[in-house]
Amino acid sequence: MFKKLSLLAFALLLVIQFTTCLPRPTSSESEEDNTIPHGTSTVTPSLGENAVPNGRKRLEASIYKNFENFLNFRLERTNKIAQDVLADPSMNSIASPAMEEEKNVLRKYVKDSKEALLAVLPADKNDQHNRFFFAIGKDFVLENFNSFNRRRASKTEQLTPEQQVSWNALKKHGVLEYSEEMDKRTNDFAKQIVDDFDDYMKALSTVEKEKEKEMVDVWDAYKKNEIGLDKVEFGQNLFGALFKYDSKA
Repeated sequence: MFKKLSLLAFALLLVIQFTTCLPRPTSSESEEDNTIPHGTSTVTPSLGENAVPNGRKRLEASIYKNFENFLNFRLERTNKIAQDVLADPSMNSIASPAMEEEKNVLRKYVKDSKEALLAVLPADKNDQHNRFFFAIGKDFVLENFNSFNRRRASKTEQLTPEQQVSWNALKKHGVLEYSEEMDKRTNDFAKQIVDDFDDYMKALSTVEKEKEKEMVDVWDAYKKNEIGLDKVEFGQNLFGALFKYDSKA
């Protein structure tokens, strides 16, 4: 049902290297209150100019900021869907251990997604290495919702009565609409990367172009339609190139 929603999916292959937990909210919040505060800012503060010594780092910081906003949008929407499903009377229509497990999975997701949404990367850790794994942490939480949804949206596997109840509730509370919006936002995000990269290329000096020769050559090939990628596909590849993690770093 879902397309590949995450531009960071390739990074999940490295998740076994993720040895630190997401920062937890500093305020004392009740575990029972998992509602996302309306109007809460989920944007990581912009990096100061002194922390970004060149255009490439500014480009990476800008793209990462947009990507984190994108992840936070997904966390907020799926948190709300999960809460609405749990509140739906149909989720109490079957009294069975399997139905209780359906609800437990969603309860855990509500809690974990709120923590991931409110997590903030410390200012002194806001570099490419830490941003990379911080984003993986948020994306990893989202995958718990995605896998729950994919299983119940399956057209090839027969659902149990309990799974069917969950699937009906997911559809009732907007999961299909969310999927459609995700497809659009995913494409828009990839296209914005290309536009930002275009601006970056135009601003390079002659000396900088020599240092970024590989990127310049690839950009020229893209503009000449020599690499067989549309704007969305090229944006996804740029994202991977700009955020490629070097385990030796």
